[in-house]
Amino acid sequence: MGLSAEGEPKASSRLDRALELLLLALTLVFVAHRALVPMAETDLFFHLKLGDLIRAEHAIPFRNLFSFTYPDAPDPDLCWAFQVLVSLLYSLGGFPAIVLGKAGLILLAALLVHHASRRAGAGPVAAALATVLALCAADQRLVERPHLVTFVGIGALSCLLAEARNGRPRLLWLVPPLALVWANFHAGVFFATLVLGLALVGTRLRGELPLPRWQLAAILALAAVASVMTPAGLQLLRYLLWHTGLGATRNIEEFRHANPYSDPWFFVLLALGLGGAVRLGRSQLDKILPSLVVAMLAWRSVRFVAEWAFLSTPLLALSLHALGELVSSRPLRRLGAALCLCGIGAVVIAERRAQPLALGLDPEVTPFQAIDFVTREGLRERLFVDLEVGCYLLWEGWPRYRVFQDARLPAYPDAFHRTLDETPLAPAAFDALLTRYGVDAALVNEPDINMRSGSFDPDAWALVYRAEDALVFVRRLPRHEALIRRREIPLRLRFAFLGGSHVEPLGTPPALSPVPRCEWDHRLAIALDGEGWIDRAQDVRTHALEHGCLSAHEEAELRYFLGARAQREGRLERATSEYDRVLELEPTHRRARLNRAYARLPSEPALALMDFLVAEGIR
Repeated sequence: MGLSAEGEPKASSRLDRALELLLLALTLVFVAHRALVPMAETDLFFHLKLGDLIRAEHAIPFRNLFSFTYPDAPDPDLCWAFQVLVSLLYSLGGFPAIVLGKAGLILLAALLVHHASRRAGAGPVAAALATVLALCAADQRLVERPHLVTFVGIGALSCLLAEARNGRPRLLWLVPPLALVWANFHAGVFFATLVLGLALVGTRLRGELPLPRWQLAAILALAAVASVMTPAGLQLLRYLLWHTGLGATRNIEEFRHANPYSDPWFFVLLALGLGGAVRLGRSQLDKILPSLVVAMLAWRSVRFVAEWAFLSTPLLALSLHALGELVSSRPLRRLGAALCLCGIGAVVIAERRAQPLALGLDPEVTPFQAIDFVTREGLRERLFVDLEVGCYLLWEGWPRYRVFQDARLPAYPDAFHRTLDETPLAPAAFDALLTRYGVDAALVNEPDINMRSGSFDPDAWALVYRAEDALVFVRRLPRHEALIRRREIPLRLRFAFLGGSHVEPLGTPPALSPVPRCEWDHRLAIALDGEGWIDRAQDVRTHALEHGCLSAHEEAELRYFLGARAQREGRLERATSEYDRVLELEPTHRRARLNRAYARLPSEPALALMDFLVAEGIR
């Protein structure tokens, strides 16, 4: 049955509308897929602890509180509302509830920037692709932290600016109340005034203003005032200035400059956005100016890449839309929409197969077994830890325990951070630093790449715990003597910037070690076995044998190895002698009897045959 002349456009319109809805739905599925992953953000732990404290005491501490290094240092808490939110979510459903809350905020932010893209004039395919690309660029920051609210704030602000351009400028009066709510969740509220001001400058350069100048000035002023209408007040300004000082130089991943190797999506989107800016010209200066300025912030500190990605989504969508308009055929455009649907769907399916849906706490978020060890052994009182582990320990242990440091960087004096970064890796210098703060134990996470792995001199520190994800050292003090006697591992860690950490065997016990020499050799041999250094391990056991430190079974296993080594080298008489001793100790040692048969075969075939027959009878 054919379509009428009137029915064909309606059917065509319904098809286009269906494709648009499918694109939006699949885009949100992609966003949810990227957000619904186990909780692996260690900063959440201190936010959760502060939220619990605020709910219990109905007050914000505004001091460090959780650290034994600087417990009374001021802490400019600028995200108390987020902390209360995650505390409430945790009380309702634990970490899965927090992950779902995170996913909800990310979905809302994506929906808002997608809507802003459509209201700016981008087509459904361009808006969907721009939103997906923005999520890819922001991927490292899709974590349970207060900046999630800034993503939502940027999305809401983008929608208000789009509506103002589309003939509803009075909606800009909603920016100050938006900033007021935003400010109590995250310090990223400064984007409200910055982006609005730059957008208005761009609008003015286009030769138009959405409202009279006095109204725009009033909106900007009210937004700026609303940004500091929090319990922290003007501490927001101090916090922002902190990023230009210590925050610009702190040796932390999120403060580094963006680079193409680590942040490829940022540079891909930046290139697309710049290309679109050239093509769109003056007509989109209200979007180009904020995007360029925030891009400079993002390049200077990768912690702003995600904010830039969400902010630039409408501009990127317009750029992609301009490229799509080169295709004038409606069937080709529909084909493009279908391909976009298939591509997004294929990515979601492939990634989800590799990572099945799992909410809750990531089992590798922190070295749990090492933490159990230091707690069980009573090492938590003055324990050195890195930032990430400190966050978990303060949540799990305060007020019983305090931590050396955690990721609330402004809650510690600048001098403390600089000292940590500038203290040489040499053991003597680092030991002096730890002595200053009374540290007598250390938990070093990610030891393969942690620069401090090699900063513990065995003469002053004993390695008592070693796993793939953590090391534990204790200072050689009388109160740790029993633990060291039971658990000391005779290895020394070294660190090199080329290759990371590696171990060296300690052939003799340090002067202050309470471990007896026989036990030391026993542990060293086991440690060398673990490193795959079998020959070196057996050399240590040989030394222990000479000093009478091996049991009969251990001696039998050692002599079997020595016999096998001599046999490989062609020294059959020596091999036979070692196997003879093994069989004196353990007459049923089948492997030794078989090897002795092969060693005897060239010179004593009859005895070799007898050994073969006896070995066959040993099962």
